[in-house]
Amino acid sequence: MIKVNESYISAEISDIIKELKTELELNGIKRFYKSIDTPKNYMVCCPFHKKGQEKRPSMGILKKDGTSHCFACQWTGSITEMISNCFGYDDFGIFGSKWLIKNFLTLEVEKRNDIQLDFSRNSRIDSNTNTYVRPEELDKYRCYPPHPYWAKRGITDERIIELFDLGYDKETDCITFPVRDIKGNCLFIARRSVRTKYFHYPSGVEKPLYGIYELYQLNNMPKELIICESMLDALTCWQYGKYAVALNGLGNELSIAQIKKLPCRKVILATDKDDAGKKARIRLRKELNNKIVTELNYKTYPDHAKDMNDMTREEFYALGEVF
Repeated sequence: MIKVNESYISAEISDIIKELKTELELNGIKRFYKSIDTPKNYMVCCPFHKKGQEKRPSMGILKKDGTSHCFACQWTGSITEMISNCFGYDDFGIFGSKWLIKNFLTLEVEKRNDIQLDFSRNSRIDSNTNTYVRPEELDKYRCYPPHPYWAKRGITDERIIELFDLGYDKETDCITFPVRDIKGNCLFIARRSVRTKYFHYPSGVEKPLYGIYELYQLNNMPKELIICESMLDALTCWQYGKYAVALNGLGNELSIAQIKKLPCRKVILATDKDDAGKKARIRLRKELNNKIVTELNYKTYPDHAKDMNDMTREEFYALGEVF
């Protein structure tokens, strides 16, 4: 078992390499073409010599602690050092340690520090030039029946899946969330691996309010609106019969300005119950001075739940008078 900063990562080496391969490919870096599972080692194509293009696996990663050694070029180091080097960092494994924690240790860590990846190969938006994700790009990710991961996360209403155009990217093994402006133009595609708890956003984008276009597709704008952190949280609210938008994090000037302009009079703050979520609620109460602002009854928040997506319908409606 791999130890990182006094914590243990329980994930299999094979799962770590699969997620690492996916993120590198999203950044335009192709590595780890082949792998062989042996009793003691997970053998992979070395990512360092021959520009990662060797034909046969030559690097062994010890399953017991992640020590990595290439029998061809003799590169040796910890798995955290190997991960850092793959992303271009020569930092003795500091970046690699953070990467492992974000992807395989806790949801709380990864939600606060989303890795910034380059999706330029997937026709991402450049908001300054008003170019958008092409319809044919979106069409690649639409599938029926919906990918089973949506049901795993409690999103089973196909009307919601269709409204938000939720999909699946086979190449990266990620579910997809088109993020649109108020006119319906797709600004960019956010992704989340079906194997880990990690969201991927295009590099350098300013995250707008998620769900604003979908609100305007309703016959009548709701009088009250729930403000969540993540897209999955907002979709859970829709699944349970309440309208919501997501900040895609803890909020920025753009998303707060968009909330202010919405015609609904009342907003319910439903950020996570941790310290970061509390600070976000304090900030939002101050900024949203043109709205009636309330928040969840966090005293009745289920002990097991970190956010809205962790709750059953019964737990959701037991949160207090706001619902």
